[in-house]
Amino acid sequence: MVINISCLFIFIIWMYIFFLKKNYIHVITFLWWGIFFPLFLYNLNWSTLIDTRNCQMFNYMVIMIVLITIIYSFLSANIKPQKIEENQSIEMTNFGLSIATFLNLLFIFLYLLENYMGSGTIIPGMNGIDMHNKYSASVISYITNASYLFLSFDFLAYRATRKKSYLVWMLVIIAIPIITRSARMNIVMAIVQLLCLYTLFAKKNLLYKRKDHKLFKNIIISILCMCLAVGLMDFTNYRMSHYGMYDINYSDTTGWNGPTFLKWLAPYYGYFPLSFNNLKINVANGVINHNYLGLYSFNSLYFGIFHIDRLFGIDSNAVISNNLITNGAANVPTGFWDFYYDYGVLFFIPFICALLILFFFLVNTKKGKNSLAFRALYCWYVTYFFFMSFQNTLYMSISIIDGLLIFLIIKYSFNLNTYKFNH
Repeated sequence: MVINISCLFIFIIWMYIFFLKKNYIHVITFLWWGIFFPLFLYNLNWSTLIDTRNCQMFNYMVIMIVLITIIYSFLSANIKPQKIEENQSIEMTNFGLSIATFLNLLFIFLYLLENYMGSGTIIPGMNGIDMHNKYSASVISYITNASYLFLSFDFLAYRATRKKSYLVWMLVIIAIPIITRSARMNIVMAIVQLLCLYTLFAKKNLLYKRKDHKLFKNIIISILCMCLAVGLMDFTNYRMSHYGMYDINYSDTTGWNGPTFLKWLAPYYGYFPLSFNNLKINVANGVINHNYLGLYSFNSLYFGIFHIDRLFGIDSNAVISNNLITNGAANVPTGFWDFYYDYGVLFFIPFICALLILFFFLVNTKKGKNSLAFRALYCWYVTYFFFMSFQNTLYMSISIIDGLLIFLIIKYSFNLNTYKFNH
């Protein structure tokens, strides 16, 4: 009952901000679809594996997340990233032009190199080798996990020059991880981030001059997104069966007992809604000595920058190794498990910090010489809330370095010019 009421309340707030305030990329959009929607589906008990007992700590965590979301949403409901106006144009700098080809080739080369280092072949996915989350080369991974950096660069370069070669580069950047490594999570995140950035330019498209064109275009985009989602879930089943070697599917392994016509949702249900089952199991059964330093919550700082795990022999995977799971097909406990593992009842501290970081990026999307870079940075970070029901994406070990790379490359590669028209 508590969860249902909470989700309903957040849904109403999302409707208000999205449709009435027309603040389409407000954080509430990503909190609703990334946290509260899968939480609502979890509460429908569409799996025989769900732990149905009442857990007071789990309920407390849900209530605190709801309260913080409500307060933040109303405080920031009227604040939007600055859109690119009709009298503004993006100009590519000499620096941006000089690094464009090199930047794209660098991603491709390092991605294939990391594939080879981790599997002995540059196309492990096509050779039946699953290494999409089992190997990460130090230093190189800062580049190979930064797909959005390259996609946003190519997107802005296309907007500045209208050269279709940048669209080709974007397709290559998306295809390389999927084809060579069977990777989905990172590239789906990058696509969502890119779509977020696109919304800041969409109204300059001439198709939006007519409402019928706008409706038609939105329908086409929705159909394509649905096809992509279904395709990814079907591919998940294919990879789970070791590329067709065994007759295994997610609906069986996750104990699907939801509507038969929605059985194709089983991979999504296992990855996202059932993650809350893991969180519930862990907070109900786990005996933890909280460190209150945020070692695993802020792993991008402690393990990504300071590398204290190497300096002091700290196990950087302790939060994972001490994780109780539903089964092998549903084995992540949401990003909030990291927070609870560190802070216990004060688990909301990293969540509030993430919202404050986002607010800083948001405020700086206003007019200024760095506003374009902050727009790219805002779209990069706000979308990470979309995946918090999966794992701690807000403070991944690469996030600080990658955020800095995004800011600096966009800042020095593009200028946003404003023209004054004489009437």
